[in-house]
Amino acid sequence: MMAQEPDRRARKKRATENAIEEAAVTLALAHGHAAVTVPAICDRADVSRSTFFNYMPTREAAIFGRPLQMLPHERARELLDPADARSSTTMLFTVVLASLPHAEINPVVAAGRARLLAEQPETQSIVLTQFGPIGTQLTALAAQWFAENPLRRVLSPADPVREASLTVSMVIAAFMAIITDVTGTSDVTLTIEEFERAIAEIGRIAAG
Repeated sequence: MMAQEPDRRARKKRATENAIEEAAVTLALAHGHAAVTVPAICDRADVSRSTFFNYMPTREAAIFGRPLQMLPHERARELLDPADARSSTTMLFTVVLASLPHAEINPVVAAGRARLLAEQPETQSIVLTQFGPIGTQLTALAAQWFAENPLRRVLSPADPVREASLTVSMVIAAFMAIITDVTGTSDVTLTIEEFERAIAEIGRIAAG
């Protein structure tokens, strides 16, 4: 019974987080993202203001998602093993996964955010800023790794920073694609297999 207690707490915590995000996205779709207030989100999600800020740093985080920050540099470097046979994009995706608070995506929230992008185009720049921190940090990590491991580079004559920037752009594009593609009503766990499928699709599109 004691061993099950952390799982029960984790499920309750995730349910509260989902309720807050679903409420925020639903209100944004109904009234426009600029009109959504923290009290309105709290009322719809049936949580207190203090509970809201225990889960969300800002109103924008509830609507659009938290800004993503890469895990500490040294821990991230440990995930990039030069002997790993997987592609550079997959290895960098493992860094993204390890940087997330959890690997679960709520399909209702993901679908709502996709609708926001389509119906309220001004939100696109806001959503992209959520990926800004991790994009910058991941590019710096990848550039250093490519410079130290030239055999892992695909564009070997090119500047490693350029290859890192292009590679990270693909990683983030594939990450966003699998998030917006989830379906159902309960949490879906992100997987490397889904990521690699999205990367392959990007490759086919690029090949024309």
